[in-house]
Amino acid sequence: MVGGVEDEFAAAQQLLGCMGSNVVYCGAVGTGQAAKICNNMLLAISMIGTAETMNLGIRLGLDPKLLAKILNMSSGRCWSSDSYNPVPGVMDGVPSANNYQGGFGTTLMAKDLGLAQDSATSTKSPILLGSQAHQIYRMMCAKGYSQKDFSSVFQFLREEETF
Repeated sequence: MVGGVEDEFAAAQQLLGCMGSNVVYCGAVGTGQAAKICNNMLLAISMIGTAETMNLGIRLGLDPKLLAKILNMSSGRCWSSDSYNPVPGVMDGVPSANNYQGGFGTTLMAKDLGLAQDSATSTKSPILLGSQAHQIYRMMCAKGYSQKDFSSVFQFLREEETF
């Protein structure tokens, strides 16, 4: 997600392609960051929703692998459930399978949600779920999850019985 002068983007596009397979020109300076914080806000919201859903299903007696399979073939499917499931033992090769090590840190998610919150305030845009996600990730940082992957929200919610 790149913002800037379009001719300069075109000149740098091949080099940017070395950094990632998806390189998208977003417009003027700042629009790349805007796209990134919007994407990460949605990612945080969907991860929290996936974590809450999986936690509820497990507490209702569902096998987590079965619940994930059902979600991923149904209308609730999202990247957080089908590619980066936050429940340990559901998927291999994701941070939840490695005590939430690696991946995208909770501190970084809290930072991006803070940027989204600031942007929403300056544009007078309501982000009710984004604000709640920001609060959750800030609480996680304060309670020892700052060095863990952001999908550790599942573990955080499992430990928090009172909100």
